[in-house]
Amino acid sequence: YLMKKEIYSFAKALTNPARPMCAIVGGSKVSDKIKVLENLVKQVNKLFIGGAMAYVFLKAKGFTVGKSYCETGQSFVDKYGETKDPIMEMAKGLLQKAEECGVELFLPEDHVCHTEFAAVESPLVTTDENVPEGYMALDIGPKTRAKYVANISSCATVVWNGPMGVFEMAPYAQGTFDVAKALAECPGMTIIGGGDSASAAEMSGYAGFISHVSTGGGASLELLEGKVLPGISVLDSLPDEE
Repeated sequence: YLMKKEIYSFAKALTNPARPMCAIVGGSKVSDKIKVLENLVKQVNKLFIGGAMAYVFLKAKGFTVGKSYCETGQSFVDKYGETKDPIMEMAKGLLQKAEECGVELFLPEDHVCHTEFAAVESPLVTTDENVPEGYMALDIGPKTRAKYVANISSCATVVWNGPMGVFEMAPYAQGTFDVAKALAECPGMTIIGGGDSASAAEMSGYAGFISHVSTGGGASLELLEGKVLPGISVLDSLPDEE
C-alpha cells in the first residue's frame, strides 16, 4: 500500500499536476539538487529556493553572502580566458532556464544570521538579500517566510524537498516550520520528498496534515529528477484515483 501511495503521489504531481504547481527546494548543495531543479523548472509555475544552496544563487545575482556556506567547485578557464566556477555556472544556467520557461523563481529576500554556526538568543535579521561581512545566513528571514507562505498557499500542487535553514537549532527553524505549516494548510495536493524535509515536518507537528510524506529519501529525489526507477516503470499507466 505504501509503495502504491508513493508512486501514485509522485506520478500525479509530476505527470498531470493540478495547477498552479510549485516546488520548494532547499538543502546545502546545488550539486546535489541541480538535476531536481532542472527537471522541476520545466514543470512548475513557481519555484522557491532556500537553505544554503540559495546563497549560490544570490551570489550569482551579485548579492553578498558574508561567510554563509556557499558551495564552490573546481574552477576552470573558459575559451575567453575567464576563470569560472562550475557551481556558479549551474546556478546562472538555472536562473536563465527559469526565465525562459516563464517560471516565477523565488530567492530569500532577508536572512536570519549569526557570526558562527551556533544557536543564539537574538540572531541578526538582515533588511535585504545581502548578508553582512562576518555573518552567515542560517535561515530565511521574516519577509521571505511571509512571501513564500502566501505564494505556496495559492498553489494546487506543492512538492517540497529540503529545509530552508538549520532547523535542528531553534533560532533557525522558523523558515522550515513555516513552510511545513503552509503545506499543511494548503487545500491542494502536498508532497514532501523524504529526507530532512520529512524530519522537519515531523518536528514541526504538521506532518499528519500533508497529503503525502515520502519515506523514499534518495528514491524520491530520483523521481523528482525525472528518473523512472527500476521496477516502477508502471508510473505512466497508473489509473486515476480520487
